[in-house]
Amino acid sequence: MHSMNCQECHDLIDPYIDNELDVPAVMLLKQHLRDCPSCRPIFESRKALQALLNNPELQFELPASLPAKIQSALPAPTIRTTRRSGERPFNTRIFVPMALAAALAVVLGLLFIGQGGMLDRSRGDTVVAEEVIASHVRSLLATHLLDVPSTDQHTVKPWFDGKIKFSPPVRDFSASGFPLIGGRLDYVAGRDVAAVVYQRRKHIINLFVWPSESGRGVAVQSFNKDGYNVLRWDRDGFDFWAVSDVNMGDLRAFADLVMQ
Repeated sequence: MHSMNCQECHDLIDPYIDNELDVPAVMLLKQHLRDCPSCRPIFESRKALQALLNNPELQFELPASLPAKIQSALPAPTIRTTRRSGERPFNTRIFVPMALAAALAVVLGLLFIGQGGMLDRSRGDTVVAEEVIASHVRSLLATHLLDVPSTDQHTVKPWFDGKIKFSPPVRDFSASGFPLIGGRLDYVAGRDVAAVVYQRRKHIINLFVWPSESGRGVAVQSFNKDGYNVLRWDRDGFDFWAVSDVNMGDLRAFADLVMQ
């Protein structure tokens, strides 16, 4: 398998975000993003932009007063005139970029006022929730669910040593109906993460784990999209994201076991 260069990576970022790539291309792109510090910020910025554009919370009905406010923010139009030979030119240029900038400032000002001033953390969490769902689905479709297939927590946990810069908590919950089946490396939210994989009857639960940025405990938050449930919490210095198509009751029971 050949390696991917930066230009190829840039060309494939948008199709990757739109889930339009085949499995080999996804694997090449993810490997390049792991290894290339220059391409990761580009990927993150495009992913964030798409999330903002698709976020229904940012879609709202334009107020009837908006056209008048935009018009008042624009400079008065001037007309370019044709001068006769020998006459001094009039200062009649229209600075279109400045006009557009003024209009954009008004629109953005109305947007932020209407939406509470700034994007809050919950919207950022929604973006990550969508990404962990996508990673969960890809792990099933690409038949790359496990790098270390094992039901023994003492096999799975040491396997991560040296492959990532932290040691994720790994426990088996077979006695409670959530057996450990293995683990793998994954790439979520612009970072290498541990995916500890469990099973609930015939359903797979991916538990994504990475070091917490805040260092503060965060209560459980829930998300759902396209039939997939996600629970997220922050505990003991780690961010946890559990995703599966099991019902929310089962997923909460699993999260309670992890947090014990």
